[in-house]
Amino acid sequence: MVVPQPEGLISVLLDRAARIDERDDAAMDLEAYSGEHLVKALVEVAGSPVEDELVLDSAAESLGRILARDGGCPEGLLVSLRPDAKRIVEEVLRASRQVE
Repeated sequence: MVVPQPEGLISVLLDRAARIDERDDAAMDLEAYSGEHLVKALVEVAGSPVEDELVLDSAAESLGRILARDGGCPEGLLVSLRPDAKRIVEEVLRASRQVE
């Protein structure tokens, strides 16, 4: 059975039993999509106090790129992120403004 994207990527990202490299790839691949449900999944990962650093960094970077592309950061979203993830999202958002 083929799972349509981005739902398949979200399920891999949120599956703590999946391999780290698979979850990392899913986090990076989600950047190509839009939607509140995938932003929610990336925020969940980027806010987790027990998340693997590699997956966290990729989730935060993808989140930043999605927010930059799709119109900015909703009020209050950054407060739910870990400090290191928040820094990554803010850096991506700042960098996107310099390119525009």
